[in-house]
Amino acid sequence: MEDHHNSRLIADPIRLLVVSGDEALANDDVRALAELAQNVLVIAMFERPARGLADVLLPGTSYLERDGTYVNLEGRLQRLRRAVLPPAPDELGWLSKLGERFGVDISPYAPVEFEELSTLIYDGLAFGEIGEQAPLPARRPSGEPIDTPKRERPARTMGLRLVTYRPLFSGPAVERVAELQFQRPEPVVELSADDARARGIEPDNEVELRANELSARLRARISRKLPKGTVRAAEEHVRGLGHDVVLVKR
Repeated sequence: MEDHHNSRLIADPIRLLVVSGDEALANDDVRALAELAQNVLVIAMFERPARGLADVLLPGTSYLERDGTYVNLEGRLQRLRRAVLPPAPDELGWLSKLGERFGVDISPYAPVEFEELSTLIYDGLAFGEIGEQAPLPARRPSGEPIDTPKRERPARTMGLRLVTYRPLFSGPAVERVAELQFQRPEPVVELSADDARARGIEPDNEVELRANELSARLRARISRKLPKGTVRAAEEHVRGLGHDVVLVKR
């Protein structure tokens, strides 16, 4: 069963995982899915929990900083009213601006977007009819069987997650001009102290990253900021390796 599950994940990989909200970001199941995803986009208020997990981090707001609706744990649809202005545009605000660049019309106003969604999932309920108190959704008649699919926890990878970065000064201009070579990033890979200890790796040891039948040899650098299970290297030194890698000491 486990081999079949793993083969299914490999055959149909998660190409993009979108994690919305700091609560979802802290969920173990969500973080396990992120380890399997090729790309991870996180929308959150705080940057630190997303370190080593997100490829792209976008700003989020708290429930006091946005207008709209939410569904609580009982299934009640309720209004969300902005109490304070956020220091930057809320999610709908910057999504609207981002959509303009790609020719996609996204309203920055919650009532407009809700009206479109309501025709699909709320039987055309008007935004103005949603109050702070809401009725529970209709209950299933007693005795009627509930089909609850078995939930499978995604398999965790045995390797490490590679996070890449691009230096401020990079590209063909830097590569062509000899005087700018000092701007190029060193061929090093950063890893946590726990991962280094588990593999018997010391600072400046030569190590090898392997993935997708490719490999890259770099020098090890121990980082106190990286979380366990994550390694970090300049993009130009690890192109083609992807996100899931194996690291070994040479």
